[in-house]
Formats: sequence, C-alpha cells, structure tokens
Amino acid sequence: MQGIDTVLHTTQELIAIIDLLIQALSVPFVQRALIGALLIAVVASTSGTFLVFRGLSFMTSGVAHAALGGAALGLFLQHSGLVPWFDPILGALLFSVFVALVTGYAGETGMTQKMEVAVGVSFALSMSIAVFLMYYIPPTQVPQIWGYLIGDILLLDNFDIVLLAVTAIVLVLITLIFNKEFIYVSVDMEGSIAHGMNARAYHYLMLVTSALAIALATKAVGAILVYAIMVAPAAAASELIKSIRGIFIAVFVIALVSELMGLVASFTVSASPSAIAGILAALSYVVAMQIKRRRDRVSIDLDQLPQHDEEATLVLGEALDTSAHEGHDH
Repeated sequence: MQGIDTVLHTTQELIAIIDLLIQALSVPFVQRALIGALLIAVVASTSGTFLVFRGLSFMTSGVAHAALGGAALGLFLQHSGLVPWFDPILGALLFSVFVALVTGYAGETGMTQKMEVAVGVSFALSMSIAVFLMYYIPPTQVPQIWGYLIGDILLLDNFDIVLLAVTAIVLVLITLIFNKEFIYVSVDMEGSIAHGMNARAYHYLMLVTSALAIALATKAVGAILVYAIMVAPAAAASELIKSIRGIFIAVFVIALVSELMGLVASFTVSASPSAIAGILAALSYVVAMQIKRRRDRVSIDLDQLPQHDEEATLVLGEALDTSAHEGHDH
C-alpha cells in the first residue's frame, strides 16, 4: 500500500508541475523570453564562434559596453534638444561600429594583440563618455542606460523580439554566404592575404556585422548575458570539437540550454535568469577544459604504451639470452 501511495503522490506532483509549466508557457512575457533565448543562441553560434576563432572574445565585452556609451549619447541629444529624433539605439549602433572599425584597423596585419589593445582603448573611451554624459541626463532616464548593462530576458517586448529576429536572420544569411571566407580570415589572416584573398574586406565585414549583432542583443538582454553567451559556449565547443560545423551546433545547444535553465531557475529560486544563464555558460567552459585535459592525458599515456612494450620486449629478450648462455655453460 505504501508503494502505491508513493506512486500516486509522485504522479500528482508531476501533473502539478506539468500544469504549472503549461500555465507559464501561456503567459506572453514567458513566450517572448523563450523566443528571445532561441534567437540569442542563434546569434551566439554565428557571431560568437568567429570572434573566438579570431581571438577577439574581449571584443564582445567592448562592443556591449560601447553600446552603453552610445545609448547615453542618444539620451543626451534627445534631452538637450540638439537632435530630438536621435534614438538611443542609434547611438549604441554607432558606437559599436566605431569599436569594430578601430579594432579592424588595428588588426589589418593579422596581429590579435593589437586588436585586443584597440578594443580595450575603445572600451575605456565609451564608458568614460557614458559616465560623463550621465551628469547631463535627467536622473529618471539614467536607468535606461544601465539597462544596456544588466538587462532581463523576461522583460523583452515585441520590438525587442523583432529586433533579435532580424539580427539572427541577417547573421545566418551572411554566415552562409561568407562562411569559408570568415573561417580563413579568423584562423589565418596573413595566409589569406598571401593567397590573394580580399581579406581586409572580409575582416571588416565580419567585425562590423558581429558588432551590430552584439549591440542589438545588448539592447534586448543586457551586456552581461550577451558577453557570457557569446563567448563561453564558443570557447567550450572549441576545446572539445574539431569540425567547424560541429562547433556551430555545439555553441547553439550550450547557449540555448544555459538560457532555458536560467529561465527555469528564475521561477524556482527567484533568481535572475541572465545571471544563472551566465554562470552555466561559464561552467560549460570550465568543464570543457577539464575534459580536454583528461583526454590529452589519456592520449599521452596511450602514445607511451608502445615504447614501454618495446622496452619490456628488449628486457625479456636479454633475460632469455642470459639464461640460455648460463644453461649452456652448465
């Protein structure tokens, strides 16, 4: 009887959980959050992967914070009346393109170190402009600027979904058209130039489209989630998978699962979904590094096995020869 009661109790709990999920999925803001998570995963698998290949993971953070400075400029122009029609998102896009162009100019020769320095300088400049302009913006509008930094996937509106959908579609199309060129430029910029490819054009195209995608995603879900989802899954997939297509698929899966688990956790433990998703995405990279390290150790041990076998064979042969000589002497 106790076993039957336990099964009935468990079944009732599962039914209650399913009913709760159905009710949650019927809420519009949850539906928008799920669609947004799917679209952000698409952006991460296309744009984030190439940035990690190029060694420009820090560019995601630089562009996201540059968007914050551009939003501050837009609000200042609106409030001052200088350009009343200037929307903050336009400022965010302009500052993001500026970071991409500065980074691309510094890396025309293929040196990643110079591009990282350019991103750092642009990052500092954008944040300084944002803090400077905040003194001239009404305090009631300042939280709109910080919204670009923190964000919340549960607060997406229809305009954000349309913006993310257009961004994802454009990125997928550009990636399909210039997939090989982006891979060549990301992996070996100098070799691409030496083979006569118009590497500079593809170099700038990749950086500018990535910057625009990051800025638009930042407007929707905030810089923290964008930086975590754009970088960590791509870095984790690159540690474990060799094929380019496999990396794209793995990045999409890791990003989507992290965001979905963040949404679920936000309802169960009352935590920020962006924070949970960022933590899970970062942990995926840590786990991937540990798996790769163990895999490398196993491969090293396997490579050493034949050597040990040969040594053992030689020792055994010498021992047999010695025993044979001793027997002959006796």
